Parts: sequence; structure tokens; C-alpha cells
Amino acid sequence: LIGIGLYGPDGGTAGGMTPMALAIIVLVPLAAFEATAALPAAAIALMRGRIAATRIMTMLDAAPHVSGNSTPATNFRAHARSAIIGPSGSGKTTMLRALAVEFGSDAALFAEDAHLFDTSILENLRVVRGDVDEDQATQALRRVGLGPWLDALPQGVHTTLIGGAQAVSGGERRRLLLARALLSTAPVVLLDEPTEHLDRISGERILRELLTTDGGLFGAERTVVVVTHQLPENTDADQVIDLGDRTAKKPFADSRSRAYVGSTRERRWSEVDEL
Repeated sequence: LIGIGLYGPDGGTAGGMTPMALAIIVLVPLAAFEATAALPAAAIALMRGRIAATRIMTMLDAAPHVSGNSTPATNFRAHARSAIIGPSGSGKTTMLRALAVEFGSDAALFAEDAHLFDTSILENLRVVRGDVDEDQATQALRRVGLGPWLDALPQGVHTTLIGGAQAVSGGERRRLLLARALLSTAPVVLLDEPTEHLDRISGERILRELLTTDGGLFGAERTVVVVTHQLPENTDADQVIDLGDRTAKKPFADSRSRAYVGSTRERRWSEVDEL
């Protein structure tokens, strides 16, 4: 508009502004507005970031406040079977991941959201051990209850899981991840909700087999820690750690020991009750 007012619609006098230059003058302010439109939001984000950084630095400079008993509530003995239970949000998975860090290279963590790749079933099982052969893979799948499913596949363990986890149901995915755990050579096995999406009867049967050293899924030489919220009461677990409310205890008569962890704000460990 300013260009039109100064030079007129015909470009002004001879040698003056051309129509193309006039169009550029008109469009430049519009483009400039678009380029600078994000600046106010960026300024607000910068201010918020500075405030957050100030709060974080205050916390980093403060002395750590540790409360509670420094004596561990329990320990995880070699070759033992342990179950961690509690309501959602109580810290079961967090505790399992902390154990994975504590045990280091001796442990294999099989997370609830572990990935299935868009490749063959055999290659998905070889994630934990590259030398797994067809017979070993087939045996592991049958041990976790996937025998009928495997027999119905056109190419057996060489069948490709198109789309990865999208090619199987939730229960089949859990069993495939459990088969991975069976094929792992790690002495400590950490399982996060291995029976989620299974029916109650199948889930309880698998949990009993996971938490026993006598004819169970894992040999007596392995240490197994299982996170679950569906623990049946007649298991052979060496210990059951409840991260829920201490007032909501359940009797685990068949377990040889049990520990309850109070869900206080500081997440303090409680004592171990030996049976």
C-alpha cells in the first residue's frame, strides 16, 4: 500500500519501480509477519525455562534429605524365586529396573513393552541369543504354551511377524517375550508382568511354573524375579514383596518368606517377616 501510494499503480515515472518490485514491497511485510509470529511464544518458553532452571539449580545445590531405615528390607538370594506385587503406580516396574542396574550384566530384564521386530519368529527369539537354532526355538515356544499357535503357522518359526507386535495378540506377545527369557543365558531373570493379557487360568499356571524350582519353566540354577498383580496364593515363591498398602496384606501361606514395603511418600523399606 505504501508502494502504491508513492509510485502509483503504473510504477511512477520513467525508471521508477516496476510492477514486480511493487508486488515484492507488498508481500514482504506479510512474509516478515509469518517469520516473526513465533517469537512471542518463544519468549514465553524462554521465561518458563529460566524459572524451571532456577528451581532445579536450587534443588541441586541443596543437601540430600534421606529418611528411613538404611537396612535393606530384603535381599534376593541366588537361585531364589521372588514376586513383586502391588497396585498400579506403586513402583513395581521401577523396582525391577533398579534391580537390573544392581545386578548388572548378570541380569536380563524382559520389560512389559519389549519390542517385537518385523522379521521371523526365530530371529525375534535370537535377540537374546544369536545361536538359537530352530529346535531350541520350537521347544521354548511349546513350553510357554504356543505349540498350537506355532503348528498353525505356514512356515513355523520362520514365519514373519508382519508389523512386529501388530501380527500377534496381546497374550501371544507376552508368551513370545517369555520364550525369549527361557532362551536367555543370564543367571538372573527379571520379568515385568509376564502374564498380562492372558486368561486367569493360563496366567496362574504360568506364574506357578515361574515361581517354582521344582519342574518349573526355569531351572533351579537361575534366579527369577517376577512383577505381577495377579499372583495366585498357592505359589512356591521364596519371597513376596508387596509395594502396596501394609493394611491390605494377604496371607501367602505357601511362600517361605514374605516382605511388605510401605507405600509412604519416602518409599521406606519395611522389615522382612520370616515365616
